[in-house]
Amino acid sequence: MNTSTPIQILHVDDEPNFAEMVARFLEREDDRFVVHMATTTEEGLARLGDTDIDCIVSDYEMPDRTGVEFLEAVREDHPDLPFILFTGRGSEQIASHAITAGVTDYLQKKAGTSQYTILSNRIRNAVSRRRALREQKENERRFEAVFEDPQVLVGILDAGGRVEQINHTAMEFIGPDHEEIVGDPFWRTPWWDDASGYDVEGWVERAAAGEYVSFDADLTRPNGDPYSITGTLRPVTDDDGSVVSLIVSAKEITEQRRRQQALDEEQAFINQALDTLDDTFYVVDTDGSLRRWNNSLRDVTGYSDAEIAEMHVAEFFSDDDAERVLDSIREVIETGRATVQAEFATADGSHLPYEFTGARLTDSDGQIAGLVGIGRDLSGRRAREREIERVRDLLEKTERIADVGGWEIDTETMEVSWTDHLFDLLGGAYEEEPPLEDALDLYHEADRPLVANAVDEALSSGEPFDVEARFRTPDDSVRWLRVQGKPELEDGEVVTLRGAVQDITDRKQYEETLERQNDRLDEFSSVVSHDLRNPLSIAEGHVELARDDCDSPHLDAVARAHERMDTLIEDLLTLSREGREVRDVEVVELPAFVEACWTHVAAADATLDVTLDGRIRADRSRLRQLLENVLRNGVEHGGSDATIRVGRLSDGFYVEDTGGGPSEADPEAAFESGRSALDGGSGFGLSIVRRIAEAHGWAVRVTERSSGGARLEITGVRFVD
Repeated sequence: MNTSTPIQILHVDDEPNFAEMVARFLEREDDRFVVHMATTTEEGLARLGDTDIDCIVSDYEMPDRTGVEFLEAVREDHPDLPFILFTGRGSEQIASHAITAGVTDYLQKKAGTSQYTILSNRIRNAVSRRRALREQKENERRFEAVFEDPQVLVGILDAGGRVEQINHTAMEFIGPDHEEIVGDPFWRTPWWDDASGYDVEGWVERAAAGEYVSFDADLTRPNGDPYSITGTLRPVTDDDGSVVSLIVSAKEITEQRRRQQALDEEQAFINQALDTLDDTFYVVDTDGSLRRWNNSLRDVTGYSDAEIAEMHVAEFFSDDDAERVLDSIREVIETGRATVQAEFATADGSHLPYEFTGARLTDSDGQIAGLVGIGRDLSGRRAREREIERVRDLLEKTERIADVGGWEIDTETMEVSWTDHLFDLLGGAYEEEPPLEDALDLYHEADRPLVANAVDEALSSGEPFDVEARFRTPDDSVRWLRVQGKPELEDGEVVTLRGAVQDITDRKQYEETLERQNDRLDEFSSVVSHDLRNPLSIAEGHVELARDDCDSPHLDAVARAHERMDTLIEDLLTLSREGREVRDVEVVELPAFVEACWTHVAAADATLDVTLDGRIRADRSRLRQLLENVLRNGVEHGGSDATIRVGRLSDGFYVEDTGGGPSEADPEAAFESGRSALDGGSGFGLSIVRRIAEAHGWAVRVTERSSGGARLEITGVRFVD
């Protein structure tokens, strides 16, 4: 206990003079003591609510209640607060009663001042024990928080490598209970196969000898899915340096491995793509040495890769051409781009006419790092021109097939250029490209500012845009266009704005038709609900009136039929609405949200076990409908005393019960509308669940737990970091 921390004491005694005297003696005994006084137990309880009290000292006989009754009232909200009964009325009966009620200590008032020294010691001891226990619990919570890190696999081994403790994160990769692992040699646990177990035993031996061991491993889950980890084995030593235990920790790096593999594959793809070029590709440092090149440079010049690595760029040309090439490099560095024609002087002495185009390279800080360029064989230019013509023809045909037109704005001259198909797409509104201001006039007057503002913003900020707007054709009909623009920047300035225009009239008409259909469906659903529920309410009322006139079992059957009809109407209305696209999305804290949904489920004696954590983006109202349906389904199928567990998956969450499992041979049949395994069920619950899930872009399926009961999994869910 910190010896400088004040000790707040509440002394409750109906004799104020005696209480003041006790306070003086206690504060004289220990300068850390701060004594607060109360003359009634009600005042004492009020002081407890206002002050952070470390210990209560209370008399036994008081007007409003006894000291033991006061203790019982304190224990309701402060079960571990030290409570010392300091009374002038002492008896074995009172002492026994006080101990039974949970008093911390019992001290009888006596003559003389030595009793205050005893009281002071007992207060210090009681507070010290309480603070030490709280500190121990806090340390245990800290250790638990570190040990049970959901991102790290952690285990503690003895000095011989046998498992003493493993966290839940590690157990998720193999499945068995902790008890099945504890005591086993680490290299024989289910994480490892026979081949890797030999390596693990070696790691353990090295760590047991005092070495800090790092390792990587490729492993397999029980379901056959591969995963990779990276980790360490750290020795823990005592004061004399002897290893007393080992701490093993690891992180899953499956995704990092996949990303690295993807990067390696991407790099290999880029290299392969560059090597398939007939043109020479090169990257030149500011000092004229070559940093990178493709196979074409090696094949054209006749030099090996090792020779090229040692050459200066001027060595590939004769003296006159070399000087012009170097001037071109300086121009690239100064202006950003340059083109020069020169003859390659190859290793066998021949000369090949080439055109070299270079562009400046900058690093992440904007500093010039060199240039990148392409060398093109001029002797084959005609063939390449034919290839360019073929590509242009392909682009034009592609534009027509996709019904897309292209445009470009030169920011220096503000001249507008269109592809041929854009003229056709606009229905012959123009015979040649109009100025920018006139081009904007083709849009519907209500949408013209939208397009104009998007173009202005792209030209000023360099950000791309994507807008939808109407335009009028020469025959005065209205069509919809999707207009996209992407600026091209040099030195942070927009030099060109290029874009595409696509006719989306058919799509917009489809969306409008779909919206009208949805509106009609809502209207129809409301009318049906009203027209069905009114006669249903009348029928229910007459059943109640009939019960007053006669006692017939047939009336119970009619009432159940009415309840069934009401459930069907409600579920049919829900089903008709839940398949729509989700729009009102917000961040939902899953654990608290699941608990809140549970309060709306008629659960009888069923219990809820929430083990998941995290936040997701969802439509709160529709997510509540989904969870309440799933939880209610679990209670109905699992029984009144079922346990409903909600846990997290890598890409979603699950809800499982302890019932008899899926009743259908084909679990997918559970999602069919109107299908129910329970008498009186509407059969629409899981169909509604699927509609809501799919509206969020999620997937849902029903499986059977290995220990019995049904499990419903929602996947494709993205968690919020």
